Amino acid sequence: MAAGAERGAALPAEPPPLSAEEVARRLASTRRELGNRRKILLRNLPAESSSQEIHDLFKDYEIKYCYVDRNKRTAFVTLLNGEQAQSAIRKFHQHSLRGKEISVQLQPTDALLCITNLPLSLSIEEFEELVRAYGNVERCFLVYSELTGHSKGYGFVEYMKKDSAAKARLELLGKQLEDSTLFAQWMDVNQLTTNLIHSKCLCVDKLQKDCADSKELLQAFSLKYKPVFCQFAQDEDGGSGDFAVVEYESAEQAESVRGAMDGVTINGRRVQVSFCAPGAPGRSTLAALIAAQRMSSILGNTSSLLLQSPAHLPLPQQQLLKMENMQANSTPLKKQTSLLGEPPKEIRLSTNPYLNLASVLPGICLPAAIASKASSPPQQTSLPNNVMDAAVSQGTASQHAMENYFSYSQQPGEYPQAPKRSSSYLVSSPEPGPVELPAPRYSESSLKKKRVY
Repeated sequence: MAAGAERGAALPAEPPPLSAEEVARRLASTRRELGNRRKILLRNLPAESSSQEIHDLFKDYEIKYCYVDRNKRTAFVTLLNGEQAQSAIRKFHQHSLRGKEISVQLQPTDALLCITNLPLSLSIEEFEELVRAYGNVERCFLVYSELTGHSKGYGFVEYMKKDSAAKARLELLGKQLEDSTLFAQWMDVNQLTTNLIHSKCLCVDKLQKDCADSKELLQAFSLKYKPVFCQFAQDEDGGSGDFAVVEYESAEQAESVRGAMDGVTINGRRVQVSFCAPGAPGRSTLAALIAAQRMSSILGNTSSLLLQSPAHLPLPQQQLLKMENMQANSTPLKKQTSLLGEPPKEIRLSTNPYLNLASVLPGICLPAAIASKASSPPQQTSLPNNVMDAAVSQGTASQHAMENYFSYSQQPGEYPQAPKRSSSYLVSSPEPGPVELPAPRYSESSLKKKRVY
C-alpha cells in the first residue's frame, strides 16, 4: 500500500454473492431496457397525410401514440416496445408511400438523465420509486456488474417530457440518500449502448481539503492499473477541493480499482470511491462534477439566501431566487384578469387630429374623456373649445355641427375655387395660359374625415 494510504478499520460491507441465474436475470433486464426505445420518427410523408393513414400503414403493430405534422410532413409514433420499433424501421425505412420515399428512424430524446452515487444496496424497485416522483417515466434501469451482478451505484431514467427531467435533475442534485449524495446530469442517448454504459471514471470523494498532492493520489490509485487521468477538483478560490476524478483505460480496470480502493484511508481520511457517469472522458467528467457541486451548494443555501439582498448575490444565485419567487407567487389570485390585462382607467383624447377619435367620429361620447378634460388644464388644439364641448355633449347632433364647421368655405381675400386637377387647382390669370396654384388649405381634421368611409 502506498505511503499515506491504508485500509480503514471498518470497510463497507460487501453484498452477498448472487446466484448465476440472478446475475443473468439482472443483466438481461438492463439490456432489455437499454434497447427499449419504442418511439420512431417518420419523415418525408406525402402531402395531406393523416393519422388514419399511419395506422393503416402500421396495422401489424400496436400503436400507443401517433401525431402527424402536416406542415413538416412528419409523424411521431410510439409503439408497444423497442422490438416493434426496430422491426418497423427495418420494414418501412425508405418505403414508398404514395410515390414518396419515407424515412423511419428512432426519435431523438432530450429527457434522459444519469443518476450517480446511488447506494449499492438500492434495488430497481426503489430506484423506480425514486424517479417516478417527478413525472411519467418512459424507461429506467440500473447498471450492474457483468461479473457479480451487483449494482454499480448509478442508473438511467428517461422521462416522457423534458420538463419532468429538468425538475428531477434539480431535485435529485445533492439529495441525501442514506450516506450518499446524489448527482444527476443530462446524458446523450447515443451513449446508451451495451459497451458505453459501463463507466471508466471513478470519483474519489471525502479527501482532505487543500491537499493538492496529485502524485500521492496517483500513486495510491496505481497499485493495480495506471490511470490515464488523475486530478483534484479546484475550488472557486483556486484551492483544491475534497474530491478527485481518476480515469482508466477500460471499464473492467475501473471496476477492479473501485472494489480495492473504496474505504481506503488517505492522509487520515477514509475516502469513498464511486463510479462517474459513463461516456465522457475524465477531464470533462471532472468539470461536470465541479459544476454540479456548485449548483448543489447554491440550491442548498437558497433558504438562507432569502434573508440577503439579491443585489449582492452572484448572478446564478439571483436567477435561482427569481425562479423560486416566481413559483411561490404562481398561486391563483381571487381576482383574475383577462389575457389582455386590466381595462384602462381612463381614455385620454390625443391633441393630434390624426389620432383624435372625436375629430373623425364626433358622434362618439366618451365619459372618461369628459372626466379627464374636466380635471386637466385646457390644452391648445386645432379645434375650438366650444366646438369640442358641443361634440362631446350633444352626441349625434354635434356631428352636423362638426361637419358644417369643417366644410370648406372661401375666406375673404383668397382665390376663387376652381376645378380640381391632381393635387393642385387651376384659376384664371391675366397672363396667357393657365397658372397652377397650391391647393387650398383644408383643415387637417377635414382631410382626415374625408379619408374615413
